[in-house]
Amino acid sequence: MSSTPEDENRRRLDRLITEARRRLAQEPDRAADVERIDSALGRIRRSMARQSLGRRVLSELGVTDIDPGLVEVLHAIVSTEAEEPGAASIGMVAQAMGVDPSQASRLVREAVAAGLVMRVAAPEDARRSVLRLSEFGAALMAGTRDHKLALLLEHFSDWSEQDLAEFARLLASFSSIARPSG
Repeated sequence: MSSTPEDENRRRLDRLITEARRRLAQEPDRAADVERIDSALGRIRRSMARQSLGRRVLSELGVTDIDPGLVEVLHAIVSTEAEEPGAASIGMVAQAMGVDPSQASRLVREAVAAGLVMRVAAPEDARRSVLRLSEFGAALMAGTRDHKLALLLEHFSDWSEQDLAEFARLLASFSSIARPSG
């Protein structure tokens, strides 16, 4: 009797599930903690997908006509410029944001239309354009960053300095599980 690709996939899936359950049963307390972490990460992911914090920050600053995604474009341009001055292009923005170039192009076009970003001739080659923040874009990015940090600081106000430092250390370490941009 020959095996179909579906049969092979099912057997592989069964083996993986059996192995995962065996590993979880070996360390039930740690597995329960990891499950709590996974649940918390799910809540954070859903909130981030809705851009809840970004929308709140912009709303509290009275900037309701700018999408939080455009602020991410500003951060991508600044981080690209910090790593490689004069290199902020749509491709670099796409890489920094972890999106495809067509989506980055649309977001950059919207940021230019909103007066947040300018296209300027590249210093080394005037035929090529690079992206720069406008004065308004730079002020908005700085303002949203500072306001967001103030909100987060308020959220952690009842945490000890030691707990906050330890959380920052652990979260930074944990974030290595995420795929790098690009």
